[in-house]
Amino acid sequence: MENKLFGIWICIILAFSLGELRASDWKKVVELKGTWLFSIGDDPAWVQPSANTDGWHKISVPAEWERFYPGYNGFAWYRRSFDLKTVPDSEELVLFLGYIDDVDEVFINGIKIGQSGGFFPNYQTAYNVERQYFIPKDLLKTTGNVIAVRVYDEGKPGGIINGDKIGIYSNTEDALLIYNLRGNWKFTTRKYNNIHSPQFDDSSFKELYVPATWESQGYQRYDGRAWYRKEFTLPENFPSRNLYLVLGMIDELDKVYINGEYIGSTKDLDVYNERNINDAYRWYRSYEIPEGTLKKNNVISVEVLDKYGEGGIYSGPVGIMKEEDRNEFIRYNKVGEKKSLFRSILEYFMQWDQ
Repeated sequence: MENKLFGIWICIILAFSLGELRASDWKKVVELKGTWLFSIGDDPAWVQPSANTDGWHKISVPAEWERFYPGYNGFAWYRRSFDLKTVPDSEELVLFLGYIDDVDEVFINGIKIGQSGGFFPNYQTAYNVERQYFIPKDLLKTTGNVIAVRVYDEGKPGGIINGDKIGIYSNTEDALLIYNLRGNWKFTTRKYNNIHSPQFDDSSFKELYVPATWESQGYQRYDGRAWYRKEFTLPENFPSRNLYLVLGMIDELDKVYINGEYIGSTKDLDVYNERNINDAYRWYRSYEIPEGTLKKNNVISVEVLDKYGEGGIYSGPVGIMKEEDRNEFIRYNKVGEKKSLFRSILEYFMQWDQ
């Protein structure tokens, strides 16, 4: 018993050290905790920055809306304005909205930037998923930006219920990228023979936010293969040598192509066993991009195999790095190792209760 308690204390210590290390990756740009405008009901006009909000109430964020509207279930909207001193040139911005019960879609200045869970008729709760949404910088102004959040609550607590980070943040890891690929990617669980071809038509695919698990975006309890695709256009005079594609952490195995050319994988997706798959989720993916592979217009395609638990490209950074920055990131970033150690010890001691 004493040994078991000692092991649990090790897990707790590691959890706190991991949290401190992860928190240091993010720099707050805009604080969004506090008072928001709020209205129950559902009106598509409320997505527009110019929407009339006369009569809307004020509500605290984060907090269960039942504190203000006891027993209410259904649709409601949140709105909040914010200014920026400057729109950053290099760092990418991410909106954190904590945990929302149950389903949400988020708009900035009238443009949708993301969704978690599924609305009816394909309802899927995402109450236990922390919301992180990439903000395209071309949507932003220095003054008068408007966030609109549409929420559906099926029952029990509703709304933006809690979260340590409610605001807009930049990521210090993302600052190492010379091209950031965080954001919406095309996604399917259906296999196509020519899916890695740049000419493949993926217009019918769903869009998922990367990085985030696919379970948090409507594919709960899905285990198996899935495919991601991302089209992007590089600026003029973009470097062509000594570049790496960085894909953060993937659960569990992956195979990666750029413009139809295979550039790397963690393991063989077709020849695997439990030993070579059970630790792959903890590795940062980085693949050298052969000179001449990148064009002005490009397509990345990633095949992912998930055998159990959560799946997908779930943690950043995601994008292109110069070789020297990639080497620095791999050398000094120990998050994966700490996460691995914590999860291994936790799983070991959990076996004692079985």
